Amino acid sequence: MRKFFWVSCSLFIVTALGSVPAQAQNSSPGSPSSAPSSAPSSTPSKAPSTAPSSQQQVSPEELKKFVGALKNILVIAQDSETQMTQVIQKQGLTPSRFNEIYLAKKNPSAKPANQITPKEEQSYQQVIPQLTKIQEDAQSKRDKAIQAQGMQIPRFEQILTIAQKS
Repeated sequence: MRKFFWVSCSLFIVTALGSVPAQAQNSSPGSPSSAPSSAPSSTPSKAPSTAPSSQQQVSPEELKKFVGALKNILVIAQDSETQMTQVIQKQGLTPSRFNEIYLAKKNPSAKPANQITPKEEQSYQQVIPQLTKIQEDAQSKRDKAIQAQGMQIPRFEQILTIAQKS
């Protein structure tokens, strides 16, 4: 259930790996109507090549910086998840009920198991701006964590893309 919660809330925070490139380039993250997949990607071209380009080669020093930044990003993601759970529960919703409502709002043809009550609707509407703020704060912390390791965000994203394809 916790993993489902984490995936469902990915519009509001950047999770461990998959959303970092998209969110890092999104100048207004957290908007419920904007999906991370719609943001520009820094994926290298897929043109066939016999030798790796200099962008695809990762030096041992870069790898060390990348791993250091990634460790910090994972801590930030876990902290964000905890904060989000607390905000949702403080408004009287369970994470699973929030997910149900969220999915129903995202896809009007998906019906929640139980009808959304006016109180749940109000709680949901109060949670959204708080989750957006948590996501924005987490994104700022992630950018700083990358830079604190001596890396530029675009290069971090390139290495992340390479790692994801491996």
